[in-house]
Amino acid sequence: MSEPNRAIRELFEHRYPAAVAGRDRLAYLALYTDDALWIHPGDVPRRGPDAIAAGFEAMLAGYAIQPRFVAEEIERHGPSATVLGQADALVTNLGDGSQQKQTFHALWIVRAESDQHHHLHWRIHRQIWTPTRSAP
Repeated sequence: MSEPNRAIRELFEHRYPAAVAGRDRLAYLALYTDDALWIHPGDVPRRGPDAIAAGFEAMLAGYAIQPRFVAEEIERHGPSATVLGQADALVTNLGDGSQQKQTFHALWIVRAESDQHHHLHWRIHRQIWTPTRSAP
């Protein structure tokens, strides 16, 4: 596996779930480009850090989420890449302790961006989620 693909897989399978499970708003926002688009089921599309922060806080309000992500496909296109994967999450209601398992498909477009030291970091540019349903 190439180094860029390893870095993209790390973002999808480790850094993103850790920020969600840790309820870490700053780490979560650092994963996104400044003009990112976040489309989560049951929510309005959100663009940019302030809107994504509000979506993150709403998603976690009253819940603890323990996600597991698997990148099924990574396809690079120069400084961008698409990631198709699946997420399983155990969602715990903090009020009554009830738990629910949720499964989603995720389609991300990620972009390589340079930091002030000229190191490349892959960040989420477009993120679209859809719940996975069982076949009838």
